[in-house]
Amino acid sequence: MGSEASQNVSVSAVMENQALVTIIGTCAINFALPLYELTLTFTNGRIHMRDLDGDMELIDYRTGRHELHALSRNVSRWDQYRASFGKSMDAYLASIRTGTPPPVPGVAGVRELQFEAGIKRSLGAGRPVNLAEELPLT
Repeated sequence: MGSEASQNVSVSAVMENQALVTIIGTCAINFALPLYELTLTFTNGRIHMRDLDGDMELIDYRTGRHELHALSRNVSRWDQYRASFGKSMDAYLASIRTGTPPPVPGVAGVRELQFEAGIKRSLGAGRPVNLAEELPLT
């Protein structure tokens, strides 16, 4: 369990394709609760997930369709997550052995770190941060 003095934060970002992202986080989470909730909202629908083993809900407002997808209750996504990590490492090592590009280019990891650095800078300065101007990759 996190510290009661931990700061709760929310971050909004506008992506290159003009998509708006909002992240709400806390370090004072009770680990008996879901680790995360993810809601992706689109013009005509929504996708909602809660935790790795939670259900995934799809809503299409145009058609009025509402779907709920779930793993069989005797299966865990944690097992799938562990297996996918092993497959990712195998694919990366195979790319080194064969001299082919890796499945995920290194710049993807650098962009993730750039995004996290922008969040930290924005929280510390109390203002929006333009990553391309303040933390350029080139």
